Amino acid sequence: MEFDQLELDTITPLQLKRYLKDKFVVVASNRGPVEFRKVPGGQVKPFRGAGGVVTAMSTALTATDAIWLSAARTAEDRLKAQEAKRGRIGLPEDDPQYWVKFVTPEKDEYEGYYNTISNNLLWYMQHYMWDIPRVPVIDEATYEAWSQGYRKVNRLFAERILEEIKRTDKKPLIFLQDYHLYLCAHYIRRRAPEVLIHHFTHSPWTQPDYLRLLPLRMRKELMQGILANDIVGFHTQRYASNFIWCCQEGDAVRVSVNAKTRSVSYAGREVLVRHYPISVDHETLKKRAASEDVRRYREQIRGLAGSRKLLVRVDRVELSKNIVRGLLAYRTFLRDHPEWRDRVMFANFIYPSRETLKEYRDYRRAIEELVREINVEFGGPDWVPTYMDIEDNYPRSLAGLMEFDALLVNPVFDGMNLVAKEGAVVNERNGVILLSVNAGAYMEMRETVLAINPLDVQETAAMIHRALAMPARTREKMARRAREVVEENTSFKWLLRQIQDLRRVERQHAPKETPVDQHVSFLDRI
Repeated sequence: MEFDQLELDTITPLQLKRYLKDKFVVVASNRGPVEFRKVPGGQVKPFRGAGGVVTAMSTALTATDAIWLSAARTAEDRLKAQEAKRGRIGLPEDDPQYWVKFVTPEKDEYEGYYNTISNNLLWYMQHYMWDIPRVPVIDEATYEAWSQGYRKVNRLFAERILEEIKRTDKKPLIFLQDYHLYLCAHYIRRRAPEVLIHHFTHSPWTQPDYLRLLPLRMRKELMQGILANDIVGFHTQRYASNFIWCCQEGDAVRVSVNAKTRSVSYAGREVLVRHYPISVDHETLKKRAASEDVRRYREQIRGLAGSRKLLVRVDRVELSKNIVRGLLAYRTFLRDHPEWRDRVMFANFIYPSRETLKEYRDYRRAIEELVREINVEFGGPDWVPTYMDIEDNYPRSLAGLMEFDALLVNPVFDGMNLVAKEGAVVNERNGVILLSVNAGAYMEMRETVLAINPLDVQETAAMIHRALAMPARTREKMARRAREVVEENTSFKWLLRQIQDLRRVERQHAPKETPVDQHVSFLDRI
């Protein structure tokens, strides 16, 4: 039986490995699974990459012998790239399951690609976060960043991918990740037209009216780049439908849309549009949660809270994560329910993010100031109502997820939000999850969480009270069902669905494909 015809629940990692024995898996993303930094004392140490892309892909690729290309983000990354044989670094280094290779653009190119275009333009667009009366102002500097930054770095990623697939006679399977690499497939396709390319967007996808605010020239390149893939993937059906809608109503490219097959015909090719809800590797997550360093952090957290109920959030200092409104809701909750004073603590375990951008530095200051205000208004000698720790500390985050009585996850918009799923899996206190209706995870988890409107501070405050006051039996039932829903899906299944769909595409194209011996000679010409 063909690999794509196997039942998803029956496929084992060994079967996947057998299928991939003649395949060469390449993953490309801006942020990779590891980042090297110098620690006090001068040693260079690896740190786990942050973000949902890393969480899902790093566990899904175990034992696939894949290569993961990502941008060098630190001087130590660049040094490691120079020292490594063929530029490849094994993960883990003592027993490699897959390989990392750093792409090293020039500093000014990376600045334009990453900060000006990816983070200040595309990210805001896809999360509906533009302050439209004032920003963005798309001027000469923006166009310069597009042509000399975003375009150049996408081309550089494509060149490095082509170099890697030239070194093998295996069939390449290329997985491009997120909004940083929308143009990459176009550059790959021009030189290797037969390779299988899958692009997955980890952010929401916007509706046509909002997309049209992007200049036509940029919008045309962006859509041409995305439609150079064989499959375009999103977290939810709604995001996939938005993309198809943009293709139908867009003026940037001329396409034909088949709503029944959810495909787009462009430039003589058929591009499948699919949704794959990303999840977590719950078995690996539970093992990590049982480690000694996590246990120590749990003791610290419980020591801070004492016998009080623990409201927790685990997030990055990210504008879309809605941290300020979460704090405002907590303050409203304490004002509306004075009986909870000195009976609850709000522990915020936050990762720093994009601190080179002024908007993010300002947002961090606003968070820290609001924490101080809440603690001054309500705190006393024996009670600190709000605890805030901004540090890149994964074991501490896991400890917080194990200890919460209520978990606040209230993004304005979010691609998936794996924190909600991680919390459901590892929590040991029958904790209740408060989840924004605009989080990608909401549609899967809606029957197991308390739904909140991310803009409604009053409603969120009421839901905090409801979660903390919920009867024990109801809490236990909700927590158990949330765990079951998450464990029905895994990051392994997320990857399998994509590989099965690529195999279907491969079989559809099989009669037109070049024989293997000619295929190798073609790669020699790349």
